[in-house]
Amino acid sequence: MAPAMNLALDEALLRSGEETLRLYAWDPPGYSLGFFQRASESPGPPGFTLVRRPTGGGAIAHHPGELTLAWIGRRERVEEVYRRVNALVSEALRALGVETVGGSGEPEAAPRGLCFDAHTRYDLLASARKIFGSAQRRGGGRFLVHGSLVLAPNAWTPGAVSVEEVVGDRVERSEAEEALLAAATRVWGAELLASSPTAAELALAGSLVAARYSNPAWTYRR
Repeated sequence: MAPAMNLALDEALLRSGEETLRLYAWDPPGYSLGFFQRASESPGPPGFTLVRRPTGGGAIAHHPGELTLAWIGRRERVEEVYRRVNALVSEALRALGVETVGGSGEPEAAPRGLCFDAHTRYDLLASARKIFGSAQRRGGGRFLVHGSLVLAPNAWTPGAVSVEEVVGDRVERSEAEEALLAAATRVWGAELLASSPTAAELALAGSLVAARYSNPAWTYRR
């Protein structure tokens, strides 16, 4: 899905309030800025569509070897949301042969660089390098988490380590998605049901693409 539509659909799902775990790719590749970042400080690589996320954190180059996670749920403490999403991802990575530990440091409100150039206590590390990072948006009694899991090496994410590098073999996107869905059952005790966006959610997402996510006034607002 196109970068602007990916983000617009996530916001539409946040507004609809239905608890959702969405796993997706970017086509064409997207370069997403965190909500508080300055566009002039992180313009993005050639060939990537520049967009601004509704969530915070650093910039991310979303290429074919990256898996994006969006989780919408009922509002709870910030630390608890990060704990739960990290428990999900660490369990999935363990099933793929990757052991993780938590990062360290305090998150910045408006980091200048790439998401994977630094880590905080809310991130996951493997082989002493960041493999998964996430950020939140909260509103209307709900939260939206965006998470980025690096599956394969990416020249535009030099600070990260990939699943492929840790396990020494290629891991397909479908394998990672299956591992995450299975982990949700084990870790969250959740029965996940496959679904598609409703007509109302798609209509709202379409309006958000025009108003925000493909609108230069939104992308270059900072």
